[in-house]
Amino acid sequence: MSDSGYWQFCEVIERTKIPGPMITTPAETEQVVLEQQTETGEYRVRPLKIVMQEAADE
Repeated sequence: MSDSGYWQFCEVIERTKIPGPMITTPAETEQVVLEQQTETGEYRVRPLKIVMQEAADE
């Protein structure tokens, strides 16, 4: 299958990550970007910090 589409921004989401298997480990909140591939319809989630760094490098 050809992957000629591009990743389109959908939304900025705030999610909670549990860093370890122990319930006593404090949860962390991070902001991520939801993107959709225009050709395949596939979704992906990437950290907002990485998306912002890539945009600044262009």
